[in-house]
Formats: sequence, structure tokens, C-alpha cells
Amino acid sequence: MRFGKKGHEADAQADGLRLVRIARAIADVPYAMLVMVDGDRVEVRAKLGVSDGSIVFPSARKLMMTKARATSPIVRTAPPPEVGLFPPAIHLGAIVAVPISTEGTQRALLVLADHVPRGDLEKKLAALEDVAALLAPHLGPSPMVDKRSPPPPEPPKRPVSRDSVTGLPLRSIAIAEAERMLERAGVLQLGIAAMVLSLDRFRRVNESLGPMAGDLLLRQVAERLRSSVSDTDFVGRRSGDEFVIIIENIDAGMPLLVADRVQQALREPFHIQGHELSLTASVGIAVYPKDADDATQLLRFADMALTRSKAQGIGKLLLFDRAMHDEVRDRVELEKDLRVALREGQLSLHYQSKYRIRGDKAHVGAEALLRWAHPQRGNISPARFIPIAEETGLIVPIGTWAMTEVCRQIKRWQDRGIGAGRVSVNVSSLQFARPDFVGTVTRAIKGAGIAPSSLELELTESIVMNDVDHVAARLGELRKLGVRVSVDDFGTGYSSLAYLSRLPLDVLKIDRSFVRELDAEGLRGSQASAVAQAITSLGHSLGLDVLAEGVETKGQLDRLAELGCDEVQGFLFARPVPAAELESKLASSAA
Repeated sequence: MRFGKKGHEADAQADGLRLVRIARAIADVPYAMLVMVDGDRVEVRAKLGVSDGSIVFPSARKLMMTKARATSPIVRTAPPPEVGLFPPAIHLGAIVAVPISTEGTQRALLVLADHVPRGDLEKKLAALEDVAALLAPHLGPSPMVDKRSPPPPEPPKRPVSRDSVTGLPLRSIAIAEAERMLERAGVLQLGIAAMVLSLDRFRRVNESLGPMAGDLLLRQVAERLRSSVSDTDFVGRRSGDEFVIIIENIDAGMPLLVADRVQQALREPFHIQGHELSLTASVGIAVYPKDADDATQLLRFADMALTRSKAQGIGKLLLFDRAMHDEVRDRVELEKDLRVALREGQLSLHYQSKYRIRGDKAHVGAEALLRWAHPQRGNISPARFIPIAEETGLIVPIGTWAMTEVCRQIKRWQDRGIGAGRVSVNVSSLQFARPDFVGTVTRAIKGAGIAPSSLELELTESIVMNDVDHVAARLGELRKLGVRVSVDDFGTGYSSLAYLSRLPLDVLKIDRSFVRELDAEGLRGSQASAVAQAITSLGHSLGLDVLAEGVETKGQLDRLAELGCDEVQGFLFARPVPAAELESKLASSAA
């Protein structure tokens, strides 16, 4: 089976490998293959991430190989697919198969795979189909077509090179164009800059004016981007509200000048369906050869800079630096390690006591807090790993484990006659949004055999104020179950009193950011006291208990007592400790 026309095999092979490399970059996976299909014979011709060379599978595996064929793009997740295209040592969690046809006959399969399950691959099929279409001309004429009869009509192809809304080249073309420009730059000793930009708050346009207005706005944005760069520069649409610009022949300061020109052009008012709209854009920039050696790396680094710029607010512009790469690499490693930690029991719970503020300052309960003892890195702060868990969805199994373990620990204490009071556990927005959340809570309580009133769920203010009708219904189910609910970090959001009064809650927690300032001098202290007093009065007016977290000084404690706060927790009283240490402390105080 030939790969390309006679006399051009080497060029065709190089082009094929380049396109397979582009596909792997788009899917962001470690493994990529171009699998040629000729009747019952299957041959891997272009491979990345697997051992080099071409593999021809023997006829003994004919049945298995037949299953490698696909008539339309598919995504499979764990358990690994049945196709035997990968060595047994490679355990896969996700695989994408994109068929490639010429002259109406399937000739090949573009196969991409990853170690871990991936929920984002469906969104990348359109771009991968574009790459498959670019690969098709490099396959040569089909040997399966009977030369004595006319070839079957080829099905109509959708345009693969241009975005239907803006007319700009698509993502896959951007990568190919960047590679071409890098080859030219290497010969001429020139610099290239890749600029990835995202329109800030573009979703609001679609939500308020509708998708047609959004498309009109995107078309006008595309025109302004094209007019902001030279004719030799490249402008493409990546996806949604994101665009990519590749600038040739740059000197040290040019990328920033061009980016500033682009941002200024977008700030000029847009006129859409009688509405005047203003836009800002976040921008990330990476430069060749200073930052990257190839096109895929260049665009990925520009994307890293964009992500960091968006985290700093709207309308920001950032140049890539190596610290970003190290941070992302560390984050990827931390995510991988977190999956292992969950599987191998490296996570644990510490408990911080809560105390009544008046009288004997008696222990009334505790809050369960996640801890991670990494076997190589040591103790990792929750501030580092919890955001990663939330972004990756790992917070759901971690949260389920934590809730189950808290219920079991409550039971162990009760069986030993330890009065631990109510024990609270934090609930993430992803957990709370799951349809089976109340069922998860119910199973944890019944499985441990404890009274529901022993458990308290802590939700952030942003959770309870999002879709109040839905939240109220779910909190009502928890109230019927007998579980208490507290609102954590209260005062940091924008709660409406009218909404709050509709929610069946039990406790408001004053955020530590206000508590910290209670004994400060001057305006800061008076403002923090005013907020704490307002929250306390609001909670009591709604029949709720009020707890202040992060209490570290006697001055803060005295001020909270003056304001009528009910309960406190913080380093002034106790630090988070393992369950056994808290048990020992409670047992000795009861003796």
C-alpha cells in the first residue's frame, strides 16, 4: 500500500506525519496513528508516542482489526477499546477514531489516544475531521477501486478550511500555517509571535441579544483583527470567542505593539442590531525562537499566557515566560498525583473544633478539613490541590469519600462515648449540582448508622445564591432528612435578603476576611465590625445561628461577643488535628 504517489513517497510521508502531529496537538493526547485500511489488511504507517516503524498486523488478528474501521468519527472511553492497535503495555482510557475516505472508499483511520478518560474529546471532533480531510490527498489513489468501472460518486464534503461565521481559517489550518511560517523564519533568521485572544464576557451578548447578534459581532471582530495586522500575518478563529494571530518578521517590541493595536481596535464601539456594544479582549503571546521550537509548542505557550491573563481580570495582556510552563507542568503532575492519592488513600481528614462563645466556651462541634500527605512532596496545602480537584471534577469522588468518612468517624466517636457534637463537611458546587446528591448524603448517613442531625453540610454563599428556586428545593430535601446546612464564607458575595429568607438554612458563617480585621485600628476595623454586626443581626432575624471562623486573637473574640455572635472557630481555640488527637482531647476534657 503506497502512501502518496510514486516518486513522492518521502514528501508525502513527511506531510502525513506533520498532519498527524497537528491532530495530536489538537486533541492534546500522547498517542497518534494513521492506520491504513486495505480490505482485510490493516497497517500503521504514521505513529507518534508509540515505537517507531510501520507495523503490519498478521491475519490472525484480522477480526480484531476489522473493528478498527469507522464510518463516522467516534470517541470511546474506558475500559480501553477492543481494537488492538496499541501494545498491551499501553493501558488506554480514551480513544478517538476519525475515518478518512478517498473516491468514496474508506482508506485510513486517524486514531488518537490518551492514558486517562477524557470528557473533552467530543468538542474536538470538528477540528480533527478538518485534519483528516487534509490528510486524504496524501493517501494516493485507492487500490480497492476497480479501474475498469467509474469510481463511485464521492459524498459531498463540507468546507474544512474556513469558519462559516467569520470566514477565517480554522484551528487546524492555524497550526499548519504556523509550521509553514516557522520554517520560513528559520531559514531567514526571523522572529514569529503567536497571539491567542479571547473576547471578555462575549457570552453576555448571546444571552441578551441572541446567537444571531453574536455571529454578527464575531464577523465584525474578525474584520477588525484582519485590519489590525499586515497582509502577511495570519488571523484565524480557534473556537467560540477565541482567535489566533501569527505575526511574521517581528523585532523585540512588535508583539506588544500589535497586541495593543488589536485591543484598541476592539474597544471601539460595535453597532449590532441597533445596539452599541463595547468589547475588551484578554491576550496571551509567545515568541519564536525565544519561547518555543515548533508551532504546536508556540501556540500552546501562547494559550498558557492567555489563561494567566484571564485569571488577572478582563482586558489583560501577558507574554509567556518559563515560569508559566513550569507551573502548568507542576499542575499536570499534581493532578496525576491527586488521582493516585484518591486511589491509594493518601488523603485524610483533620478536625477543627467549634466553640460556644458565651459562658464556658464549650466544644459544640467540629469542621472536617481535607489534608494530603504526598509521599514525595510532603504535605500539600488544600489551597493548591482543591482548585485542581474542582477544575478536573475529582472533587466529586473526593467529596463523596470525605462525607462517608465523616459519617463513619461520627459513629466511631458515638460508640466510644465521645461527645463530638455536630460535625460539618464542605460541599463543592459540582457535588451539590449532581442529581443524586441527596441520595449520596442519605447513603452516607444510613451506611454509618448515625442520626442525620449529627451531620452538617457547609455550602459557600455562591452555591446557595445560584438558581435559588432549585437550591431551595434541594435544601428542603436535606431539611426533611434532618441534616443541618450552613453557609460558609458569608459576606463575600452579593446575597439578597429576599432570596436568603426563602432558603431553609441553619447557620451563617462570617468569613475570616472580616474577622481578621475586627481588632484592626481605624477605618478597617470599623468597617469589619459593621459587616460582622450586619451578618449577625441578619442571621438572628432569620432564626439562624451565627459562627465566626478564623478567630486568632482575644480582641477579635471580645468584639464578636459584643456583637452577639453565637459560635467561633480558629487558632485561638484549636488548630485542625487528626481524629485520634481530637478524640483524646475531648475524652480528657470530659473526664
